[in-house]
Amino acid sequence: MNSPTRIVSAIVVLGLLALVSAASAGAPTRTLKHVGRPVAAVAMDGARVAYVSDDDAVHVWNIQTGAIVQLKAGAGHYMDHPITPEVAIAGTRTAWITVTVNGNSRETTARLFARSPTGRNRGVASAFKTDGYDEGGIELWNGNWLTGLVGSQNVLAVSTWTTKSKSDETGMTVSNERLAVIDVAGRLRTIVTGPNAIASAASAEGRIAVLRQTGNIGIYSSTGTLVREIQPSSAQQIALGGGRLLVLTGERTLEVYNSATGALLHTWPIHTSAAWMQAGNLSVYGRIGLYFVDPRRSAEHLHLVDLATGKELVLPATQHVWGAKDATLGARGLVYPVNTYHFGAHPTQTGTLVFVPTAKLLAMIAAS
Repeated sequence: MNSPTRIVSAIVVLGLLALVSAASAGAPTRTLKHVGRPVAAVAMDGARVAYVSDDDAVHVWNIQTGAIVQLKAGAGHYMDHPITPEVAIAGTRTAWITVTVNGNSRETTARLFARSPTGRNRGVASAFKTDGYDEGGIELWNGNWLTGLVGSQNVLAVSTWTTKSKSDETGMTVSNERLAVIDVAGRLRTIVTGPNAIASAASAEGRIAVLRQTGNIGIYSSTGTLVREIQPSSAQQIALGGGRLLVLTGERTLEVYNSATGALLHTWPIHTSAAWMQAGNLSVYGRIGLYFVDPRRSAEHLHLVDLATGKELVLPATQHVWGAKDATLGARGLVYPVNTYHFGAHPTQTGTLVFVPTAKLLAMIAAS
């Protein structure tokens, strides 16, 4: 649960955009939006895409109209601290978390902000924790957590809890677990408490999926009603959308569930050449799933999967930020960034958001 670390390197942009162009001529064309700074994190709800640039600015891009609205000003240049690793959007509301880390004890302050429909930014909550180690070098955190920011269809949710080192330094205790929604006034309203409340990991159709510490998954309504419980074989990461729950397992597979009934529909292998797997980005909407793993590498490949057939399309390397959600699927299609970095006598850094409609995605996968 460390704060994300930014990783910067050069990437090949032309190959990626050429591949996006290679789908069937009858499908809708892609949309490119040049947004200036490189993009660190994205979230989508309907036609609206919230994104964070690497100078910690927050914007919303409407893929239907092409308009961009700035919600939070950035520094105008790459920023280490504070960073904004999480962003979520739900209808006309947007929320984001900034994280600041200082000192050898890694004093970490997380702050949650929300943008109201009236256009006002409001500080919603904050949390502070410090880092330490036991005699065996195991990391021990003391303090409060604020993470798991998710959103869809007017529902924004987040998880909070407290950890404390045991007196004999053999581990940590966890307490004050809460799953909360952000109301339209910009206040937290707790809907679930206890160990089953953390941590929120995905949201769709106004419901919130929680990947619990026990390894099972709870799907809750916006009022806290437990709609469905699902027990995967194992779970490293989950995604929810379009009537599907997608689970990245420790066995290097994708388990596809009907989110309404809990039925397991398919199990497909994932493909990675890494000796060990680190969860990176997982997204789903209906028939299409997206994953990449091993985010400690500076360049990743986006894997698009037809969840009905298991057929997979691999897009070339994209630049991303370690731990950030920098590609997302929604009802309309896929959004992902293409960032370029040039470190020479005249350094330049630029970002482009790419939107590919669902019909074109399916055509691309079928033709692969």
